[in-house]
Amino acid sequence: MDYSLLKQLLEQVEAFEQHQQASHSAPADLPRFAAWLHARTALGAGPQPVADEVHAVHDSPEVQISKLVVFMNRYARSYIRLALAGTPLLTADDFAYLASLYRLQPLSKTELITRNVHEKASGTEVIKRLLAHGLVTEEPHATDRRRKLLSVTDEGRQVLSEALGRMNQVAHLVSGDLTQEERRQLVYLLQRLDAFHLSIYLAPRPESFEALMQQWLPPAQ
Repeated sequence: MDYSLLKQLLEQVEAFEQHQQASHSAPADLPRFAAWLHARTALGAGPQPVADEVHAVHDSPEVQISKLVVFMNRYARSYIRLALAGTPLLTADDFAYLASLYRLQPLSKTELITRNVHEKASGTEVIKRLLAHGLVTEEPHATDRRRKLLSVTDEGRQVLSEALGRMNQVAHLVSGDLTQEERRQLVYLLQRLDAFHLSIYLAPRPESFEALMQQWLPPAQ
């Protein structure tokens, strides 16, 4: 019997456990190993970098990840604009703010903006639109007069309820033709990336790009 495949698998299991320990990730289990192995082998099967420096950089896995994440955001936003047509919600951010506020209300403006991983200026504009349309209301904080708390109005709940069906369809469309197992693998990988970048978002803003890279750039694999 040929045990070459089993030997390769054992080597991959060992590499996965070392990766989990080095990155202080969650304990190893079969779903995490499957997602890790799929990502590792899929990237390894891709096009190899060519001699030209520009092409070599463009074809690297890191650049491909960044590019494809941006593309996915653009695809999703185009679908969401169509789904929200005819409602007071103008953008994906309007819906996201209203939905997250409904689940967690009441929240301060800062809390709502932070939960949506937004810059303060951009988040403030979203909140202004929701207030102007009467979808949310703000009331003084019970103990801190400097703060105001946001809540969803009855009209906001109605708009959110009417939009949920279409937004659920958008979610299925964005997931494309991935199988359920592939979707679970993708969720696992995206959650890991989100946890990494959320730490950067919540940390004090670095003074420069160089400081950002020095503090947060992962060590070369």
